[in-house]
Amino acid sequence: MSNDTPLEKQLIAWLNDAYAMEHSLAKVLENHAKDAEDHPEVRAKDEQHLEETRRHAEQVAQCLSYLGEKPSAVKGMMGTVMGKVQGVATGMFGDEIMKNFLSDYAMEHFEIACYRSLIAAAEEAGRPEIAKICKQILREEEAMAEWLSQRIPDVARMSLQQAPAAR
Repeated sequence: MSNDTPLEKQLIAWLNDAYAMEHSLAKVLENHAKDAEDHPEVRAKDEQHLEETRRHAEQVAQCLSYLGEKPSAVKGMMGTVMGKVQGVATGMFGDEIMKNFLSDYAMEHFEIACYRSLIAAAEEAGRPEIAKICKQILREEEAMAEWLSQRIPDVARMSLQQAPAAR
């Protein structure tokens, strides 16, 4: 199938969006790992998530190469800028670990939705190799979302204990 079809053009656009999303999230996770320096389990998971996110960006770039494309430099740069802005935005608060957790949980669900749509688009375009990669990424996103979901109550309690003035 040629990249001239509307279906492949849309798939390329969505893959570029996913690439920018992963780059943006990498910057955010770098900040979150720093913010969690007093919380070894959270920091270790942030660092694991950061490595997964970088790998996801590489995998999405691989999907684009299957279509004869390269990641959009403009979208990638915008994602990096947005990631830095988000990191600064949560750093102002004493309960940043909780805000980071909530942000990460919301972002995981956004990523899950994006990869589900990419899988459907790749299947419609007759690109099983792209669908397969997106399914692998989806499994990791779902696992991270589940880990975050199970720990939100504990992180909330921890945040409340560390920031009694915020009550």
